[in-house]
Amino acid sequence: MVIDTDDDLEVAEEHDNLDDQLTIWIREIPNLDRLTEGIVERIQKLARLFDVTMANTLEEYEMAARTYKVLGRLRYQGPPYRLSAGQLAESMGLSSGAMTNRLDRLEQAGMVRRLDDPNDRRAVLVEPTEAGHAAWDGAIRAQADRESLIASVLTEDEKEQLHSLLRKLMMAFPEETRQQAKRHGLKVDREAKAKVEAG
Repeated sequence: MVIDTDDDLEVAEEHDNLDDQLTIWIREIPNLDRLTEGIVERIQKLARLFDVTMANTLEEYEMAARTYKVLGRLRYQGPPYRLSAGQLAESMGLSSGAMTNRLDRLEQAGMVRRLDDPNDRRAVLVEPTEAGHAAWDGAIRAQADRESLIASVLTEDEKEQLHSLLRKLMMAFPEETRQQAKRHGLKVDREAKAKVEAG
């Protein structure tokens, strides 16, 4: 009979399914860098997990992801939280027609309002309504609480260290690669929108 020591229990708690998978891949690819592959796999899995928590939050608040993104883009501007419809479309990788359709739905739902641009009679400004602000605030606070709960397994020093290390990894990518990733993100958004509209 083997009695686990405290050290044995600590090691067991730190070992997970990904460690087992990496062991198999090291067997098949002996020159594979176990730590590097572990880092990459964990970042990808964490991204998917946080995406799931975000989807759950939006479902709880009965808010479509596209609504959340438009409201978030407007809030990012700071007071008075306005952008032209053209600027919104460009920043979200949408055609002017697709942006118009999206704004039509959001305006009908009472989330945004459109205003004449005093500096350009051909342009229209978009801003959140009070209901839009409230809906976005509720969702973002709930998601922030969920993320804080998950991150609470780390000490403040560990959070600072992890944040710094992740930044260092991000900056290791060439600028061209980062731009490609940005364009890919816009493409994914467009494809997701097309699937929703087709379905």
